[in-house]
Amino acid sequence: MAGISDSPARKIARVHGADMTVSELVASEGLVRNCRHTRELLKFDISERPLGIQIFGSIPARMAAAAAIAASSSPDFIDINFGCPARKVVDKNGGSSILKDLKLLGAIVSAVVDAVEIPITVKIRAGWNSDSLVYLEAGKVIQDRGAVAVTLHARTREQGFSGDADWEMIARLKDHVGIAVIGNGDIFTPEDTVRMFERTGCDAVMIGRGSMGNPWIFHRTKHYLATGEILPEPKPRQKIEMALNHLDMMIAHYGMPRGVFKMRAHFCHYLKGHPGSATIRAAINRLLSVDEIRALLWDYASGLEDQLQGADVRLSA
Repeated sequence: MAGISDSPARKIARVHGADMTVSELVASEGLVRNCRHTRELLKFDISERPLGIQIFGSIPARMAAAAAIAASSSPDFIDINFGCPARKVVDKNGGSSILKDLKLLGAIVSAVVDAVEIPITVKIRAGWNSDSLVYLEAGKVIQDRGAVAVTLHARTREQGFSGDADWEMIARLKDHVGIAVIGNGDIFTPEDTVRMFERTGCDAVMIGRGSMGNPWIFHRTKHYLATGEILPEPKPRQKIEMALNHLDMMIAHYGMPRGVFKMRAHFCHYLKGHPGSATIRAAINRLLSVDEIRALLWDYASGLEDQLQGADVRLSA
């Protein structure tokens, strides 16, 4: 979720019902070397709590030092990422590349647990590829080295985000360890969350890609869990209103023009699936004026409403 789960996005997620949030991926080397950009990733607002700082790296002593630095920001927990499949991370022997060396994985978890006094959680994938499924062994190591929870994205690194997540792996991991197990992978609707709980027995569900441009998923999911009722999807105008609120928050957080630049990726997710959205996204990417972006999106929202009303009339006829 690098570039996505920043402070504005986390605030929005909490307002819409997320029980906790996690930072963008933070490089241990950047923290230890006092890189200004990396240190900025540690900043958060009290409204984002409970919040975890997520770190990655491959050297136990450096990860311990980075954890201590991250802990000085007073997060509620620190999450170690052994799941990221991105090439720029694994090429540095970080993220899911650590799954190829469980001895190193254990050493990192031990070093981080010993370095701080707040809870440590760990995120993993099933393994590097289908020939090296190590999630059960990794989960046991993570538990034995002192972490309080493990999140399993039920795919291998080789899969990336292709194919279907194998939720049976989450169920097997839940049966294999005594610490909390958090399920992750292919949660895009409230019904998906219920199915994951029922099929895996996991203790919690992590929603990542399913929340991009769709923060309503948190409230809708919790409402469904509590009542069995599926609330309606947000209408196009609600999505655009939320996108513009998100833009204002990005500008307040990052300033101009950086806030506009960083918001462009979010606009893609808010507009995805609507007629003509590709044209609108291309137009937004040529604009820096907030007023022009706002006018463009409200005109687009009005056009979508006219289309929907026209469809309703045809159906009624």
